[in-house]
Amino acid sequence: MIFTVTTSPSLDLLMETAGPVQTGKTLRAVHEELRPGGKGINISIMLKHLGITSTALGFVAGFSGDELMRLTMAEGIQTGFIRVRRGRTRINLRLKEQGAGPLEATRVNGLGPSVSPDDINYLVRKVSALSAGDYLVLAGTVPPSLPQDIYSTFFKALQDKGAQVIVDAPPELLHAVLNYRPFLVKPNLEELKSFLNQDLSTTEEISAAAHRLQQEGAQNVLVSMGSFGALFLDSAGHTHVIRAPGGIAIDKIGAGDSMVAGFIAEYIKTGDLKQAALLAVAAGSATALARGIASAQAVDEMRSQMEN
Repeated sequence: MIFTVTTSPSLDLLMETAGPVQTGKTLRAVHEELRPGGKGINISIMLKHLGITSTALGFVAGFSGDELMRLTMAEGIQTGFIRVRRGRTRINLRLKEQGAGPLEATRVNGLGPSVSPDDINYLVRKVSALSAGDYLVLAGTVPPSLPQDIYSTFFKALQDKGAQVIVDAPPELLHAVLNYRPFLVKPNLEELKSFLNQDLSTTEEISAAAHRLQQEGAQNVLVSMGSFGALFLDSAGHTHVIRAPGGIAIDKIGAGDSMVAGFIAEYIKTGDLKQAALLAVAAGSATALARGIASAQAVDEMRSQMEN
C-alpha cells in the first residue's frame, strides 16, 4: 500500500482576470477553479490516474478541510486525514491575467490550522503501522505549526518495519533524513544546488552532486531538471540522463509531484528502476503541459516519445 503525507494540505483557488492584477482595483474573474492542493495529494491524484491506489494522510480543519476531503475523495483517493479542532485548512489563492503565463501569477498562501501534540502522535501511530511492501511518501515543507523534525520522527517510527520511504522535500528537511537511507529522494536542480551550496551547470557536476546524496544515505536519486528532463542515479551507482519530450509548458504546478507518482507506479509494477525513472519524466512532462494533474493517456503519449 502507498501512503502520502501532506503535513499542510490546501484548497487551491485559481482565478483568471480579464485585466491586469493591480493594487486597489476591483477585478472580475473570467475563469476560476478550485483544486485540492499539497504535494502529497498531487502525488496521490497522479497515482490514481495511473491506476494505483494510495491513501492520503495529513491534517485538516474547518469548512475548508471538509471541502478538501470532499474533493480528494471525488478524485477516488482513500483518505486518512486527521481532523484538528483549531483553525482551518489553508486556502491558497493564485491570480493571473487571462492569457498570461504560469510564472506571471500572483500567489497568496494561506495559514494552516493549529496542530496539537496529540494530533501529531496520532499521525505518527498511523505511520508506524506500515510494514514490508508499503511505501510512505513524505512531500513538501513542514509548516511552522509542526515540529520541523517530524520527517525524522516518521523514519524512526518505521525502523525495522520494512516499509520504503520516498522524500521530496526542501534541502533543510532532506539533510535531516538522509542517514535513514530513504529509498528515493527527488530534489529539483535548484534544491540540489542549495543543498550543496554550489553551482551545478554541467551533467558531470549534477551527477557528482547526486552521488554525494547517495553517499550520505539516499538509495536512489532523481534530479528533476524541468524541460531538460532528469538525471537518475540508481542504487547500483548507474547514472541515467533522461531527456524530456517536447512541448510548451502550460502550468508547472504538480509536475514534480507527478514525477514521484510516475516513478512509484512503474516501480511497483515492474521493479525496474530505469523504467520507473523514464515514466517519472513522462508523467512530469505531461502535467507541465496540462491544466492540473495530467491524465494517464497524456502520460502514455509522453512516454511513447521517449527512448527506452
